[in-house]
Amino acid sequence: MSFKYSLNLQIPFENSKQSAIAQGSLAPDPILKPNEISVIYSINSKNPNILEVKFSGDSDRVIRVAANNVIENLKTIIECMDEFDGKKNIIFIQE
Repeated sequence: MSFKYSLNLQIPFENSKQSAIAQGSLAPDPILKPNEISVIYSINSKNPNILEVKFSGDSDRVIRVAANNVIENLKTIIECMDEFDGKKNIIFIQE
């Protein structure tokens, strides 16, 4: 399907593992109105630390709403990475 409007975002991460985690976390979300918008997540082929998000839609408003949703989800994903990345499983010992 061809849409009139488009928006491309490039989100840099510290490493390729983080960009892959973000892609894997975002990609399963279903598009509620595929006849109005398309969202494609991919890792940049030249720099795997960059997550690319390509929006195509039939109106700028639809793209704005979708982009806002993706950015909010990315915020949560990044907060989780900051909190848990690199920490090993912790075993709590009862005293």
